[in-house]
Amino acid sequence: MLHLKNIAKTVATPLKNTIQNEGVNNMLRVVPGAVNVCCRTYASHEIPDRLKDIPTSANPRFFDMVEYFFHRACQVIEDKLVEDMKSRVSIEERKKRVAGILKLMQPCDHIIEIQFPLRRDSGDYEMILGYRAQHSSHRTPTKGGIRFSSDVTRDEVKALSALMTFKCACVDVPFGGAKAGIKINPKEYSEHELEKITRRFTLELAKKGFIGKNKISVIYSTADLFCPGRYVAVVDFG
Repeated sequence: MLHLKNIAKTVATPLKNTIQNEGVNNMLRVVPGAVNVCCRTYASHEIPDRLKDIPTSANPRFFDMVEYFFHRACQVIEDKLVEDMKSRVSIEERKKRVAGILKLMQPCDHIIEIQFPLRRDSGDYEMILGYRAQHSSHRTPTKGGIRFSSDVTRDEVKALSALMTFKCACVDVPFGGAKAGIKINPKEYSEHELEKITRRFTLELAKKGFIGKNKISVIYSTADLFCPGRYVAVVDFG
């Protein structure tokens, strides 16, 4: 995996050896912008200690990997964010504002775990487990699909909701990031049972304010793994 520290070492050594040449000095005088980029001192973002071993970890958690690369991105972009901030305040104040914004972007705002009973077509009962995460509600509605999979976990739902936030922001889609998952193998359920699961899951989310048209939380759901459009219609329109 590529590391910023390794990049710095790789660039710094040959640059130190060649900067003594007059030809290089002349080139630097022609392109002073390159020197300014190298000499920025605004960036102070650090990767938390708990995430520093992620690149070498044998089996890191999904959300930890997302957080690690988020902090890597912060290290790359922090200087530019400070410079581009349109404000008359001092550099120190701008640095504090940028640091605050980055801290707000990292955590998952809300996550809920829901269990409810299902009466199967055979007459048997079983408990169904589902999750819904809202990573960021800085823009509403929050957007994220619902997946049906026996491998769904709380960590996976958090990570996918975070990635949805960043994907929407990169292409300027006016949604916050969210994701939902129901821990079932859909191949083991009939269409009637899957519809009942979807309706009950939607009802439980509505009870907790995690879905619906209100000022706090507006949810927009999409199809995802093993969850076709007909079940999304149940979520969106009841």
